[in-house]
Amino acid sequence: MAHWTLDQIPWDQFDPSKIDPELVKLVKAAALVEYNGGDYATYLNNVFHDDDGFRAVASAWALEEVQHGAALARWAMLADPDFDFDASFKRFTNGYRITLDVNASVRGSRSGELVARCIVETGTSSYYTALAESCAEPVLHAICRKIAADELRHYKLFYTHLQHYLEQEGLGAFGRVKVALSRITES
Repeated sequence: MAHWTLDQIPWDQFDPSKIDPELVKLVKAAALVEYNGGDYATYLNNVFHDDDGFRAVASAWALEEVQHGAALARWAMLADPDFDFDASFKRFTNGYRITLDVNASVRGSRSGELVARCIVETGTSSYYTALAESCAEPVLHAICRKIAADELRHYKLFYTHLQHYLEQEGLGAFGRVKVALSRITES
């Protein structure tokens, strides 16, 4: 599913004179969340336990999320050589755990789960687009553009599966808006 690799990032163009220290903090935080993609896939695979097609898609999606985290972490370590990503990720996962042992969505239905996923993916695409547009450092700009495009593609992937589950479950417009608003509020 991956449309690019870490080797395709122009690491040799890294320009420390163009680093915004405030953006470094945002990149570090984003790296931790993205790199945790394996837990999110476990959760989704448990929610969609009897849908092998979606489970395969969710697992491939998670690999891309982890790749996003790896790219952001590598950039953050270039920008801040004292940043210990592995130690930071361990602290993050020790302090933040999603419930993985589930067989149903916390959103009330599979349709609700997919609405929430669509909200997250459009939000993260917007986030990385804004980050790319606000930074002068060329490597971070390139990484963020690639991730933003991936997140938009992920939205389309979840939206396609949402259509299937809406037909099965009949989650109406009000229910979809309710899930979307609750997910936005959580963010």
